[in-house]
Amino acid sequence: MENDFEILANFLDSFEPEVSGRSSEPVSDADAALIAKLASGELNDSDRNRIAPLLASNEKAMQQLVSALQNNG
Repeated sequence: MENDFEILANFLDSFEPEVSGRSSEPVSDADAALIAKLASGELNDSDRNRIAPLLASNEKAMQQLVSALQNNG
């Protein structure tokens, strides 16, 4: 029986805790406007390159993009 607990403990230890590597900083009004333009397909290449790192690093920005895409579609 003790061996069963050890096996279970080892199995559970093999899972890494879920960690979000993204920031949850508020999105500025200027960035929110760029996200809305991106979702509607109106963003130029320069602004798209500017907003891409924010989307990759900020969970709220990505959520805002998803919401805008859902509302546009």
